[in-house]
Amino acid sequence: MQQAPLHVLVVEDEVVNRDVVCQILTYFGHQVSAVDSGPAALSAVRDAHYDIVVMDCRMHDMDGLETTRRLRAGEAGPGGISIPIIALTAQAFAVDRDACLAVGMNDFLTKPVDIDHLALAIERWGRHPRHGERASPAQAAAESGAHGAAPTVFDPSVLAALPMVADGSQPDYGRIVLDLYFKSLPAQLNSIQHAASSGDTQTVQRTAHSLKSSSAAVGAMAMAACAGDAEVQLRRGNHDMSHLPSRFDKEYERLCAMLGRPHALMPESAVRPC
Repeated sequence: MQQAPLHVLVVEDEVVNRDVVCQILTYFGHQVSAVDSGPAALSAVRDAHYDIVVMDCRMHDMDGLETTRRLRAGEAGPGGISIPIIALTAQAFAVDRDACLAVGMNDFLTKPVDIDHLALAIERWGRHPRHGERASPAQAAAESGAHGAAPTVFDPSVLAALPMVADGSQPDYGRIVLDLYFKSLPAQLNSIQHAASSGDTQTVQRTAHSLKSSSAAVGAMAMAACAGDAEVQLRRGNHDMSHLPSRFDKEYERLCAMLGRPHALMPESAVRPC
């Protein structure tokens, strides 16, 4: 990508997605900083200059929409009022895109992040930081994600397509991010199991949303589909969660068997950010 280096702030609370986005942007030659919450994003923009913010829409404490509202209201100083903000969301629906644009975000990318779409968005807003312009037509087309045959358990081409892996500059990065995913996976599945048993639909829906995007980001397509289906059913008001722990555990077992990983649902206490 032929573009002067930019200082990009990545705001993402899911460790796998955060690491992948950071690594891709670093590969493109940009200076990248990352935070994992809305309040941390406000502090970061208040304390330093950034050219672009890449903002996850759903975070546990303060979501990306509320964070953007506060940036546009000047809570992080004048820099946050007009800085280009690119939304990241696993929800590929027009209503979600419209909600992002309504609060002042400039563009809209779906997760897992498409490398070309991310590169184009960074190039576009790094060159033309005009607050209020609508999302690119190419991204609107990305909403119509394909839903066809049953997804494969694991698609190795997803990690192989990462630019630093494909060109051989970081050939081990696919393994590194897959290890990061498997390290975070038991805690997420345990969270779903415990929340489902206690009737906590919000936690199950929120965790399934994160699991959907992180699974797709590493090529665990069947797990991503399982999480996506659970999220959709809960959003539609189907609150019967009794079957979810066994469904997720089945997909986890299939994934571990295919990749030769140990199947042990033990929560991990410390996952390092990128």
